[in-house]
Amino acid sequence: MLATVLQLALLFMFILCGFLLGKLKKVPMEKSSLLSMLLANVFLPSKVFLSFSSRCTPEYFKTNFPTLLISLGMLLFLVAFSWFVSKLFTKEPYTRNVYRYSFTISNYAYLGYVLVEAVLGPQALTDMILFCIPFSFYTYSFGFALLNNKGSLWKKTLNPMTIAIFVGLLFGVLEIPVPDFLQNALNAASGCTGPLSMLLTGLVVAAMPWKALIPDVRTWLFSAMRLVVIPAILWGLCYLLRICGLITDAVYPSAVIMGSMSCGLNTIVFPSLVGEDCSMGARYVLVTNILCLATIPMWIALVT
Repeated sequence: MLATVLQLALLFMFILCGFLLGKLKKVPMEKSSLLSMLLANVFLPSKVFLSFSSRCTPEYFKTNFPTLLISLGMLLFLVAFSWFVSKLFTKEPYTRNVYRYSFTISNYAYLGYVLVEAVLGPQALTDMILFCIPFSFYTYSFGFALLNNKGSLWKKTLNPMTIAIFVGLLFGVLEIPVPDFLQNALNAASGCTGPLSMLLTGLVVAAMPWKALIPDVRTWLFSAMRLVVIPAILWGLCYLLRICGLITDAVYPSAVIMGSMSCGLNTIVFPSLVGEDCSMGARYVLVTNILCLATIPMWIALVT
């Protein structure tokens, strides 16, 4: 549990750094769009490609194919759940899209992968990445379309992230070796994802009026849903499937930990790419990242 808290605190330090840089006017707010562009078009695709190309081998797919089916089922459940619950929070179309995305997708990549590898080891990370493949595709296709409120859905599903998923799968399934020089470049780019995402969060939060940062009733309700209710539902589903022998020990912690992460940072990254208001996403990211210092260790302890 201590390792989990320390890793969370480390990532939160980058949010604080971005916040201070923004408040001290060291980084103008308009420069945050450059960070968003780099994250969405360079650093995130690099991370996605590496994850898929290095781990999604034919043997691994053959052994763990049921994991993908269970993950797809849980994704569809969360999509339906978020579609219903978002209507209870707001009637404004774009704000509702933010809720739909946030209830479906957590910060499983920026935060979850780092935590799982640090706390549970490399094999647990591989299992979680496999489980999250359907969520990754949803994030960078339909999720991207929800938060990028311009253009047609199908055009928006073809972007650097989805391309990285398919090319990474191709390299992994066909076991195509990645040249060393390209591997080193992708590793360097991938390593920038977490810190830059947290810095961007801090910059966006710093640009918000102090009053906008004060949590309101909806913020507390959303945080309770994101950090407690949703992982509890996933834990209950996994527990029943486990009793019935339909779920493996590898899937069980992956599903619950994925669902227990804080609000996804793409509620900041994707809207800021097209000039949409991301202040609500920034507030939710800030609040849930603070609260998850208490909730995530609890969920990890429960499933391990």
